[in-house]
Amino acid sequence: MKRLDTPASSLSSSLSVQQSKIYEFRVRRDSSQSCPLELFTPLHYEPGYAYPLIVWLHGAFDNESQLRRIMPLTSTRNFVAVGPRATCKHAHPGGHSGCYRWSQDSVHIEAAARRVELAIESATTQFNVNPSRVFLAGYQDGATMALRLALQNPHDYAGVISVNGPFPEGHAPLRNLGLCEQPPILLMHCHESSFYPEDQLCNDIRLGYSAGLKMDVREYLCGDGIMTDMLEDMNGWVMQQIFG
Repeated sequence: MKRLDTPASSLSSSLSVQQSKIYEFRVRRDSSQSCPLELFTPLHYEPGYAYPLIVWLHGAFDNESQLRRIMPLTSTRNFVAVGPRATCKHAHPGGHSGCYRWSQDSVHIEAAARRVELAIESATTQFNVNPSRVFLAGYQDGATMALRLALQNPHDYAGVISVNGPFPEGHAPLRNLGLCEQPPILLMHCHESSFYPEDQLCNDIRLGYSAGLKMDVREYLCGDGIMTDMLEDMNGWVMQQIFG
Protein backbone atom coordinates (compact mmCIF):
# COMPACT_ATOMS: atom_id res chain seq x y z
CA MET A 1 0.00 0.00 0.00
CA LYS A 2 1.47 3.32 -1.10
CA ARG A 3 0.30 6.86 -0.43
CA LEU A 4 -0.46 9.09 -3.39
CA ASP A 5 1.12 12.46 -2.71
CA THR A 6 -0.97 15.63 -2.93
CA PRO A 7 0.13 19.29 -2.77
CA ALA A 8 -0.51 19.24 0.99
CA SER A 9 2.48 16.93 1.37
CA SER A 10 4.36 17.19 -1.91
CA LEU A 11 3.36 18.07 -5.43
CA SER A 12 6.11 15.89 -6.84
CA SER A 13 3.65 12.95 -7.22
CA SER A 14 4.20 9.35 -6.25
CA LEU A 15 4.67 8.41 -9.89
CA SER A 16 8.25 8.07 -11.03
CA VAL A 17 9.55 10.37 -13.76
CA GLN A 18 9.52 7.46 -16.18
CA GLN A 19 5.88 6.61 -15.35
CA SER A 20 4.84 10.25 -15.69
CA LYS A 21 6.25 10.36 -19.21
CA ILE A 22 4.33 7.21 -20.12
CA TYR A 23 1.01 8.61 -18.94
CA GLU A 24 1.45 12.23 -19.98
CA PHE A 25 0.16 11.91 -23.53
CA ARG A 26 -3.14 10.48 -22.36
CA VAL A 27 -4.11 13.29 -19.96
CA ARG A 28 -4.78 16.71 -21.42
CA ARG A 29 -6.49 19.97 -20.57
CA ASP A 30 -9.69 21.03 -22.30
CA SER A 31 -9.38 24.79 -22.78
CA SER A 32 -12.65 25.08 -24.72
CA GLN A 33 -14.74 25.17 -21.51
CA SER A 34 -15.22 28.12 -19.17
CA CYS A 35 -14.28 25.81 -16.30
CA PRO A 36 -10.73 24.42 -16.45
CA LEU A 37 -10.79 20.63 -16.60
CA GLU A 38 -8.60 17.71 -17.54
CA LEU A 39 -9.45 14.63 -19.61
CA PHE A 40 -8.01 11.14 -19.36
CA THR A 41 -7.98 8.90 -22.42
CA PRO A 42 -7.63 5.15 -21.77
CA LEU A 43 -4.73 3.24 -23.27
CA HIS A 44 -5.57 1.87 -26.75
CA TYR A 45 -8.82 3.84 -26.87
CA GLU A 46 -11.42 2.09 -29.06
CA PRO A 47 -13.92 4.55 -30.65
CA GLY A 48 -16.42 1.75 -31.24
CA TYR A 49 -16.74 0.92 -27.53
CA ALA A 50 -18.91 3.00 -25.19
CA TYR A 51 -16.67 3.56 -22.14
CA PRO A 52 -17.73 4.13 -18.55
CA LEU A 53 -16.95 7.68 -17.42
CA ILE A 54 -15.43 8.66 -14.09
CA VAL A 55 -15.93 12.29 -13.06
CA TRP A 56 -13.25 13.04 -10.45
CA LEU A 57 -13.71 15.93 -7.97
CA HIS A 58 -10.34 16.75 -6.44
CA GLY A 59 -9.77 17.56 -2.78
CA ALA A 60 -8.94 20.90 -1.20
CA PHE A 61 -5.31 22.09 -1.53
CA ASP A 62 -5.36 20.70 -5.10
CA ASN A 63 -6.92 21.27 -8.51
CA GLU A 64 -8.08 19.45 -11.63
CA SER A 65 -4.55 18.17 -12.29
CA GLN A 66 -5.08 15.63 -9.49
CA LEU A 67 -6.68 13.52 -12.24
CA ARG A 68 -3.18 12.99 -13.68
CA ARG A 69 -2.11 11.21 -10.51
CA ILE A 70 -5.37 9.37 -9.84
CA MET A 71 -6.30 7.65 -13.09
CA PRO A 72 -3.04 5.88 -14.03
CA LEU A 73 -3.18 4.15 -10.64
CA THR A 74 -6.89 3.34 -10.98
CA SER A 75 -6.92 1.82 -14.48
CA THR A 76 -5.13 2.69 -17.71
CA ARG A 77 -7.71 0.92 -19.90
CA ASN A 78 -11.16 0.69 -18.35
CA PHE A 79 -12.42 4.28 -18.28
CA VAL A 80 -12.59 7.68 -19.82
CA ALA A 81 -12.23 10.23 -17.00
CA VAL A 82 -12.64 13.95 -16.54
CA GLY A 83 -11.74 16.25 -13.66
CA PRO A 84 -13.20 19.77 -13.31
CA ARG A 85 -11.70 22.47 -11.11
CA ALA A 86 -13.48 23.28 -7.83
CA THR A 87 -15.41 26.51 -7.49
CA CYS A 88 -13.44 28.33 -4.74
CA LYS A 89 -9.87 29.53 -4.65
CA HIS A 90 -8.21 28.09 -1.55
CA ALA A 91 -5.15 29.41 0.27
CA HIS A 92 -2.63 26.68 1.04
CA PRO A 93 -0.82 26.89 4.42
CA GLY A 94 2.40 25.78 2.74
CA GLY A 95 2.22 28.54 0.16
CA HIS A 96 1.36 26.35 -2.85
CA SER A 97 -0.57 28.23 -5.53
CA GLY A 98 -3.39 26.94 -7.72
CA CYS A 99 -5.42 25.29 -4.94
CA TYR A 100 -9.23 25.15 -4.95
CA ARG A 101 -12.00 23.70 -2.79
CA TRP A 102 -15.67 22.68 -3.08
CA SER A 103 -17.73 25.01 -0.90
CA GLN A 104 -21.03 23.62 0.41
CA ASP A 105 -23.15 26.79 0.31
CA SER A 106 -26.10 27.05 -2.06
CA VAL A 107 -24.39 29.26 -4.65
CA HIS A 108 -21.37 27.01 -4.95
CA ILE A 109 -23.44 23.82 -4.94
CA GLU A 110 -25.25 25.13 -8.00
CA ALA A 111 -21.94 26.17 -9.57
CA ALA A 112 -20.45 22.74 -8.85
CA ALA A 113 -23.42 21.01 -10.48
CA ARG A 114 -22.91 23.13 -13.58
CA ARG A 115 -19.19 22.37 -13.68
CA VAL A 116 -19.87 18.66 -13.49
CA GLU A 117 -22.42 18.99 -16.31
CA LEU A 118 -19.84 20.81 -18.45
CA ALA A 119 -17.21 18.18 -17.65
CA ILE A 120 -19.54 15.36 -18.69
CA GLU A 121 -20.49 17.28 -21.83
CA SER A 122 -16.82 17.76 -22.72
CA ALA A 123 -16.05 14.06 -22.26
CA THR A 124 -19.10 12.80 -24.14
CA THR A 125 -18.55 15.07 -27.13
CA GLN A 126 -14.92 13.97 -27.52
CA PHE A 127 -15.17 10.28 -26.61
CA ASN A 128 -17.60 7.40 -26.92
CA VAL A 129 -19.10 7.36 -23.41
CA ASN A 130 -21.97 5.19 -22.17
CA PRO A 131 -24.44 7.71 -20.65
CA SER A 132 -25.82 5.07 -18.28
CA ARG A 133 -22.34 4.40 -16.84
CA VAL A 134 -21.31 7.77 -15.44
CA PHE A 135 -19.71 7.54 -11.99
CA LEU A 136 -19.04 10.48 -9.68
CA ALA A 137 -15.98 10.18 -7.44
CA GLY A 138 -13.95 12.48 -5.26
CA TYR A 139 -11.56 13.02 -2.38
CA GLN A 140 -12.38 14.75 0.94
CA ASP A 141 -14.45 17.88 0.15
CA GLY A 142 -14.63 16.72 -3.47
CA ALA A 143 -16.08 13.42 -2.21
CA THR A 144 -18.66 15.30 -0.15
CA MET A 145 -19.69 17.26 -3.23
CA ALA A 146 -19.82 14.06 -5.28
CA LEU A 147 -22.15 12.50 -2.71
CA ARG A 148 -24.33 15.62 -2.67
CA LEU A 149 -24.69 15.85 -6.44
CA ALA A 150 -25.36 12.12 -6.84
CA LEU A 151 -28.07 12.20 -4.14
CA GLN A 152 -29.48 15.40 -5.62
CA ASN A 153 -29.76 13.88 -9.12
CA PRO A 154 -29.76 10.11 -8.53
CA HIS A 155 -31.02 9.24 -12.02
CA ASP A 156 -27.93 10.83 -13.62
CA TYR A 157 -25.28 8.54 -12.12
CA ALA A 158 -24.52 4.82 -12.06
CA GLY A 159 -22.70 5.18 -8.75
CA VAL A 160 -20.67 7.44 -6.49
CA ILE A 161 -17.30 6.90 -4.79
CA SER A 162 -16.28 8.86 -1.70
CA VAL A 163 -12.61 8.72 -0.74
CA ASN A 164 -12.50 9.95 2.87
CA GLY A 165 -15.31 12.45 2.39
CA PRO A 166 -18.05 13.08 4.99
CA PHE A 167 -21.73 13.01 4.06
CA PRO A 168 -23.02 16.44 2.99
CA GLU A 169 -24.86 18.53 5.54
CA GLY A 170 -27.31 21.37 5.01
CA HIS A 171 -29.47 22.23 1.99
CA ALA A 172 -31.45 18.97 2.32
CA PRO A 173 -29.05 16.53 0.60
CA LEU A 174 -31.57 13.66 0.94
CA ARG A 175 -34.61 15.57 -0.34
CA ASN A 176 -34.86 13.52 -3.54
CA LEU A 177 -34.95 10.15 -1.80
CA GLY A 178 -37.75 8.02 -3.19
CA LEU A 179 -37.97 9.81 -6.53
CA CYS A 180 -36.01 7.04 -8.22
CA GLU A 181 -33.58 4.27 -7.41
CA GLN A 182 -30.59 5.54 -5.46
CA PRO A 183 -27.13 5.06 -6.98
CA PRO A 184 -24.81 2.64 -5.14
CA ILE A 185 -22.19 4.28 -2.92
CA LEU A 186 -18.63 3.19 -2.19
CA LEU A 187 -17.60 4.91 1.04
CA MET A 188 -13.85 4.64 1.71
CA HIS A 189 -12.47 5.87 5.03
CA CYS A 190 -8.97 6.48 6.36
CA HIS A 191 -8.99 5.00 9.87
CA GLU A 192 -6.63 7.60 11.36
CA SER A 193 -8.06 10.58 9.49
CA SER A 194 -8.16 13.99 11.15
CA PHE A 195 -10.29 15.37 8.31
CA TYR A 196 -13.00 12.71 8.68
CA PRO A 197 -12.97 11.28 12.24
CA GLU A 198 -14.28 7.77 12.84
CA ASP A 199 -17.20 8.93 15.02
CA GLN A 200 -18.40 11.08 12.11
CA LEU A 201 -18.11 8.06 9.82
CA CYS A 202 -20.26 6.02 12.22
CA ASN A 203 -22.92 8.74 12.25
CA ASP A 204 -22.86 8.86 8.45
CA ILE A 205 -23.24 5.08 8.22
CA ARG A 206 -26.25 5.14 10.53
CA LEU A 207 -27.81 7.99 8.56
CA GLY A 208 -27.16 6.29 5.23
CA TYR A 209 -28.62 2.95 6.22
CA SER A 210 -31.65 4.57 7.89
CA ALA A 211 -32.24 6.48 4.64
CA GLY A 212 -32.06 3.26 2.65
CA LEU A 213 -28.88 4.11 0.78
CA LYS A 214 -26.99 1.27 -0.89
CA MET A 215 -23.55 1.62 0.69
CA ASP A 216 -20.36 -0.41 0.57
CA VAL A 217 -18.17 0.86 3.44
CA ARG A 218 -14.44 0.10 3.47
CA GLU A 219 -11.87 1.28 5.99
CA TYR A 220 -8.12 1.58 5.44
CA LEU A 221 -5.43 1.58 8.13
CA CYS A 222 -3.87 4.92 7.22
CA GLY A 223 -4.03 8.61 7.94
CA ASP A 224 -5.34 11.29 5.60
CA GLY A 225 -4.36 10.64 2.02
CA ILE A 226 -5.19 8.61 -1.06
CA MET A 227 -3.68 5.14 -0.94
CA THR A 228 -2.97 3.11 -4.06
CA ASP A 229 -5.12 0.22 -2.84
CA MET A 230 -8.07 2.63 -2.56
CA LEU A 231 -7.74 3.37 -6.26
CA GLU A 232 -7.43 -0.33 -7.07
CA ASP A 233 -10.58 -0.96 -5.05
CA MET A 234 -12.36 1.87 -6.85
CA ASN A 235 -11.54 0.25 -10.19
CA GLY A 236 -12.80 -3.14 -9.01
CA TRP A 237 -15.97 -1.70 -7.48
CA VAL A 238 -16.93 0.25 -10.59
CA MET A 239 -16.34 -2.78 -12.81
CA GLN A 240 -18.51 -4.84 -10.45
CA GLN A 241 -21.35 -2.32 -10.82
CA ILE A 242 -21.06 -2.55 -14.58
CA PHE A 243 -20.68 -6.30 -15.03
CA GLY A 244 -22.19 -7.60 -11.80
